[in-house]
Amino acid sequence: MDKVKHFIALFLLLCLVGGCAQSPVARNDVPVSPYGPAHVLSGDAPPGETVVWGGRIVAIEPLADRTELVVASYPLDRADRPRIRERAGVRFVLVDDRFLEPVDWSPGRFVTVLGTIEGIEDRLTGEHRHAHPVIHAERVHLWPADPGEWRRQPVFNIGLGISL
Repeated sequence: MDKVKHFIALFLLLCLVGGCAQSPVARNDVPVSPYGPAHVLSGDAPPGETVVWGGRIVAIEPLADRTELVVASYPLDRADRPRIRERAGVRFVLVDDRFLEPVDWSPGRFVTVLGTIEGIEDRLTGEHRHAHPVIHAERVHLWPADPGEWRRQPVFNIGLGISL
């Protein structure tokens, strides 16, 4: 009887853990600060902090030794997915040491990034000059173009007609 109780407890624990939302970029061994791009602009977030930010790509600039994305920030859900129904916030510059193909990383696509705050850089938005927080990417996730495909949780089925 104890074996059955242990099995049931283990099964329930696995179901709970399996149902937890997981970030596509965060790592368990890297502590993440709660600062957002607006904190950087207000001076509340010092350079060197590791953060997870996300949003919609506004512009891409492939350079000789890196790619820079200008991203309009969005709040993230518990799985670090941009909440696309919210209003865009502060624009930030995402610096990635790799070449990112502009066809794939095009304006309008959504990203989530784990990286280090580097500081603030002035950039033009049209004819307006704005301060943009800069983040150096460690890991970047490009979300599928169709937000309906963003679901990352597996679906478990037991028997016929029972879905968890």
